[in-house]
Amino acid sequence: MAFDTKILGEKLRRYREQLQLSLEEVAEKTGIIELRLQSLEGGLIEPTGDEILIFSDFYKQDYVYFISNQQKAASEQIDILYRQYGRDFSKEDRWAIQEFMFLCECEELAFKATEFNKIEFEFIPSGDFYKTHGQLAAAKLRGNLGFQPIVAIPNPYQALRKLGIHIFRRKLSNSNISGLFIAHPVAGKCILINYSEDIYRQNFTLMHEIAHAIFDYKENINVSYEHYKSTQKLDLREVRANEFASSFLIPKEIFSHAKDLQWTDENFKLLAKRLQVNAEPLSIAMMNAGAITSMQQKYFKALKLSASDKIDSELKDLTPKMYDAKSELLQRGINDFYVRKCYEAYNVGAISSGRLADMLLSNENELVNVLNLFNLRLSYDN
Repeated sequence: MAFDTKILGEKLRRYREQLQLSLEEVAEKTGIIELRLQSLEGGLIEPTGDEILIFSDFYKQDYVYFISNQQKAASEQIDILYRQYGRDFSKEDRWAIQEFMFLCECEELAFKATEFNKIEFEFIPSGDFYKTHGQLAAAKLRGNLGFQPIVAIPNPYQALRKLGIHIFRRKLSNSNISGLFIAHPVAGKCILINYSEDIYRQNFTLMHEIAHAIFDYKENINVSYEHYKSTQKLDLREVRANEFASSFLIPKEIFSHAKDLQWTDENFKLLAKRLQVNAEPLSIAMMNAGAITSMQQKYFKALKLSASDKIDSELKDLTPKMYDAKSELLQRGINDFYVRKCYEAYNVGAISSGRLADMLLSNENELVNVLNLFNLRLSYDN
């Protein structure tokens, strides 16, 4: 099939508009003059090979997408996202989402290159009891992941990535957005969590989005907000996702021997720390389990948990210097699991060191320093 300049032009224009960039800004960032960019977007001329690589690098998209007339990409899903929720995403947030989609594609590539054995999980709901769906699915997933009902999960990110769902955290400027789920046409199920949120809140958001990945994946896109907008009607899918998150992180079995316990501020806070959840969801779960009264729930809900006591499960036991370095990477999506999977793909010869650098959102000069943070080394014989 002949190369279609019109299709390429539409793809280039779509990406630019999604990122709210002007032709002048793209020209400045890519080094391709504005008049030529206009002609390329209009489908009037063919690009050079170098220009295709420049667009691939700039827009964080496999170059094959730009030279193919048929290949699917996430841009179609992102179009839907911005048509529905565009006002809620700043220019900076749109770029974060662009890179998030790129990371999901890269991780899927690494999975295939290293034959990643994910844990298969499916839950088919029956009936119209949405809260029950959430409770049953959470209990089943805990069992599939090997966690007893009374056990606190030390690192929910590590546990949930075994499902093969692409989970990344990014800083978003809109603090009201907790997270989003996107069904990527190539990478599959993808979850973004707003790293700007409180650490324990991020844990709850993770499980909330996992619920959407389990129950609502056919709808392709879901954006979760910290607070419902005043114009929103009660959404039973959100109710189910909240119930799932609570049941997974705070299973009722934890309170099976605690109904007669005299709860104090201290032991309530200790339990919150063990479960890595905030006071509000914990107090609600305790009330629903009969461990405390509704009056006690109102009291414990208002307790303030010390921020210094909240440890990020992906940044545990690090020196202050290492913590700062890895935290900076983590807020861009670069986590330990992702780095190691990309490195495995490099180690088996599936990707070059240059491609590895791209996948880690760095250049080849920075790559060695990034790998050093994870005790990994380049193999120059590769």
